[in-house]
Amino acid sequence: MTFDMSKQGSRVLYVNFQQIGDGVVETESEQLFSFSHLIENTNNYVCEIQRFRIPLQTVPMQDAIQNAVTLRSKSASSDIFINTQVTFSLYEWMLQLSNSTAQFNIILTSDGRIQILDFDLSAFSIELNPLISDIFDLPLLIDGAGVSNIIGGSPVWDRFDQAFKINIEALNGLLNLQQEIIDTNVFTTILTDFIIPSTHSLSVTNTLGAPLTNQITFVYPQREDLEFNASSNGRKINFRGSAPIQNIKVRVTVIYRDGTRHPIVIPRNGVFNLKLAFFKKPDA
Repeated sequence: MTFDMSKQGSRVLYVNFQQIGDGVVETESEQLFSFSHLIENTNNYVCEIQRFRIPLQTVPMQDAIQNAVTLRSKSASSDIFINTQVTFSLYEWMLQLSNSTAQFNIILTSDGRIQILDFDLSAFSIELNPLISDIFDLPLLIDGAGVSNIIGGSPVWDRFDQAFKINIEALNGLLNLQQEIIDTNVFTTILTDFIIPSTHSLSVTNTLGAPLTNQITFVYPQREDLEFNASSNGRKINFRGSAPIQNIKVRVTVIYRDGTRHPIVIPRNGVFNLKLAFFKKPDA
């Protein structure tokens, strides 16, 4: 079917996309208009995302890291190798490191920096995987007599999460929008992109006369649905040329800090939905 947008008051057309998760299906959806064009002349329209809901619970904050930390023995005893598994929270990841060996315990300081507690550097030196070194904000090799507590140089909150932003892309139907270069000879049509929010907080409670600090409460970043509703932040996109629109397919990918793109799996009973608006230009 082709919508007649020439009638008085007919200035906008909405197309809704939705996908229900089963733990396997990815965040993409398609609307098919097989027998005719949805819009005949795209030169008369601009496109805008009105709202979306993207479940991010399956996106790990850190992938597994082999030999994340190596405790290099300075005696005849064996070296200790600490691996980390896929994790979805900073708290869970810190527990993995602390529970791996009695010699290695880490906490967060009251300003959000990583602290290695009561470590015997006379018996072991610490070698960090480059990824861990970046997260801790510490050198690759930690060694020094008489040092027992090591503190990272800056808060770890946002730097810990390997995911940086999400892209909402058009796989077909909207390819006459401006395309962006992703990699050598790889182009994609990006409708919009969003930085993944990282919500965290801490509170410190001191009791008069008690040693500092008496109590610290952390709220760690966690994965939630990313939601957006039309606002002043919306962005209208012009089409290049007048090619018609028939079928439309959209997809969401997550971008890691190393620049790689990854699909997002919708968790079981999770919901991905997106609403596209096509506004007719005033002079069309």
